[in-house]
Amino acid sequence: MTDFSDGVFLIGNGQFTKLEGPRGVTPEWLSAKFKCREVVKVRRLKHLKHLPVLGVIVTVIPPHFSPDWAWADTCGKPRPLMAQVGSRNVTYLVAFEGDPAPHLLQEKYLLPTDEPLAEIAFSQ
Repeated sequence: MTDFSDGVFLIGNGQFTKLEGPRGVTPEWLSAKFKCREVVKVRRLKHLKHLPVLGVIVTVIPPHFSPDWAWADTCGKPRPLMAQVGSRNVTYLVAFEGDPAPHLLQEKYLLPTDEPLAEIAFSQ
C-alpha cells in the first residue's frame, strides 16, 4: 500500500508515481567571506536583535542558488519541486544554539570572530 502522508503523487492509469526533485550538492563559492562551520557574530541591527549574538555557518549559498535547495542538500533530502529564488549575493544558512530552524542571512549582517570551528549536528 502506498503511503500518501508525505510527498507529491501523480495518479493516472491506475498507477501512483511519487514526484521527487533531484538530490544534489550545493556548489562551493570560493569568494565567500565565511566558510561552513565558522562561528560568526550577528550585527546588532534593529531587525536582527531577536537573534543570539553568535551563530554557526551551516551552508554557504552561492548567488542565484535556491536556499531551499541548499537546505535539502545539507539534510541529504531530495530538492523541493517548488523553491525560493536565490539572492543576487552570497547568503548563509546560520544556526543558533537551541533554535531548531536555520536562519537565512546576508553576508553584510555577519561579522567574523576568533572562535574555533564548530561541530554541526542534526537532531530529529
